[in-house]
Amino acid sequence: MRKVEIEDLYKFKFVSAPAWSPDGKRAVFTLSQANEKTNGYDSDLWLWDDSEVRRLTASQDVKSALWLDESRLLFASGREKKAGAGASAAAGASAAAGAAGSLAGSPGSASVTPGSASGGAEPSTSFYCLDLRGGEAQKYMELPLMVFDIKKLAGENFAVLAAYDMAEKRDPAYEIFEEFPFWFDGKGFTDRRRSRLYLMSSDGEKPEPLTAEDEQVTGFAVCKDRIVYTSQRYDKKLSPYSSVTLYEDGKKKELVPGGGWVVSWVGFLGEQPIAAMGDGKKHGTAEIPGVWKLTEKGPQRLFEKDEVPGGGVAGDSSFGAGAKTAFDGEAFYYATVCDMKPVLRKFENGELSTLYEADGSIDAVAVKNGRVLASCIKEDRLPELYEIKDGEAVRLTGFNDELFGELNISMPEPLSVINDGWQINGCVIKPADFKEGVSYPAILEIHGGPFGAYGVSYYHEMQMLAARGYFVFYCNPRGGDGRGSDFSELRGKLGTIDYSDIMAFTDKVLEAYPMIDRERLSVTGGSYGGYMTNWIIGQTERFAAAVSCRSISNWLAQNLYTDVGLGYGEEIVQGDVWNGPEGVWAQSPLKFADRVKTPTLFIHSDRDYRCYMGEGLQMYTALQKFGVDTRFCLFHGESHGLSRGGKPRNRVTRLKEIAAWMDKYLKK
Repeated sequence: MRKVEIEDLYKFKFVSAPAWSPDGKRAVFTLSQANEKTNGYDSDLWLWDDSEVRRLTASQDVKSALWLDESRLLFASGREKKAGAGASAAAGASAAAGAAGSLAGSPGSASVTPGSASGGAEPSTSFYCLDLRGGEAQKYMELPLMVFDIKKLAGENFAVLAAYDMAEKRDPAYEIFEEFPFWFDGKGFTDRRRSRLYLMSSDGEKPEPLTAEDEQVTGFAVCKDRIVYTSQRYDKKLSPYSSVTLYEDGKKKELVPGGGWVVSWVGFLGEQPIAAMGDGKKHGTAEIPGVWKLTEKGPQRLFEKDEVPGGGVAGDSSFGAGAKTAFDGEAFYYATVCDMKPVLRKFENGELSTLYEADGSIDAVAVKNGRVLASCIKEDRLPELYEIKDGEAVRLTGFNDELFGELNISMPEPLSVINDGWQINGCVIKPADFKEGVSYPAILEIHGGPFGAYGVSYYHEMQMLAARGYFVFYCNPRGGDGRGSDFSELRGKLGTIDYSDIMAFTDKVLEAYPMIDRERLSVTGGSYGGYMTNWIIGQTERFAAAVSCRSISNWLAQNLYTDVGLGYGEEIVQGDVWNGPEGVWAQSPLKFADRVKTPTLFIHSDRDYRCYMGEGLQMYTALQKFGVDTRFCLFHGESHGLSRGGKPRNRVTRLKEIAAWMDKYLKK
């Protein structure tokens, strides 16, 4: 057995996007792997049935597929394009997508990577058909659109979500902003760019727009020839609220008017349109959505459950598309988080039941005729394909068996503490070479969100640190997912009850593991975890080092340039520059930067528009001013998701920066 190495990332294989055939006899899924040479990810389709697992494509650019019938698969590919053009297309199309969130990987759909260059070139996406009865994949159709998602309607007609640019002409030398947000994380500049629904047949006719040119479609589902979709409108500023519209028999009917609901996703339960949404009356735009039946008389709650339908645990060891909700006739399935465990639930005939609950994560779900397939991380494994039955997850693939057979994995050990009347749950990971009687340094990890949750599964960053001789510990403080709305309520309280929970858990870890050296503690986290890292070093000197990733330091500035600042950002701190600025400043780590003594590394990406690099730079400059040892690592061309889906070499470099900083201050 050997220790985990940072570069093992290049060897990981990720299963994602399972999709059953219409007859339920077999399923297709995607297998992805980082490619160090190209600094990208190779993805291809694989087939599973009860007797075999075999590869279907080898072009290394197929993200997912949809079934045309029991034997034919449709997928997007840039196999006719030059390698550079495909990458350029993805970037250009992403810029137009804005806030769109498709139900990629859901039944009858396929998320795609656009297949032609942006800029001066005409947009297009190439689709291919593969007949499993024999033969090579053949060109099926070429759409004059940058396609993000496609779903099959009756016959061989399709509903297509694609980019639309309201500007007649753009000069690449500059950008004009007339709206907010003017950019979106992972998408680029979005001003007057929309994601629009089209109707399309395979006979080559021009796609017909279904939605208005200024309408931002954020999700859609199909049932035969019926389409239900959710969208938002701009009045210079993007509304945080969504409408839901049903299209049938050539007519559109608004089921949920815009202005009162935050909609997460839409679907069909049988032929009944449903949606996950919240009215924000108690918890604002951060309200945990319920599942509602959309009727002529208005929305009706399907069931009462204070949890996110389609939620999941945090991690850095998954890759690829896939939906955490699935529909099978009159049955509805969804993954969620219950405390630190992923849970799979089923709603049918008015009853909600639990099909599966265990350590790990559920990354994608597909259901047909009652059979459940899922892409899961379980125990010390990376995502593999599982069938969930009789309350158990039965593993169907073993792409990572050889690698993990040689790795020494230190599994998380659960630990809890009672703080302020709440039980705060977390885990401790021992060093891979742990020996009794030896003193060890330790690192506190803090998840993003704050509406997020850690679980008990393989986490590459943590295992890398454990392999280097560190204890690693983490918890789920108040403000996070998996414990209901009252637990997650953190508006106007950032840096108070959550900080108290984290420090109480830290004290519990030191009590339970006396071999940890209290003088060699460090703290790190990303996004909200980066915010809390910045906050902690301004409140206490107990940590000998810190690594703050994609962080927030000054809410007064953050909410004026982040993509969600004028909605979610202002609400979570309960104020802005003109209304309650004292309270907003009181929740800003920059206010306490003059107290910081902890050597701190900042890691940011210059295309992170969720937590813009200006936030890290303000804190970095302040620490320079006050003589604190600090370092700033800025990644070019990366977004907020660097640690989870960034370019492979950048992900490796990021981990090396973290390890080197920890070693510098924590190793004797």
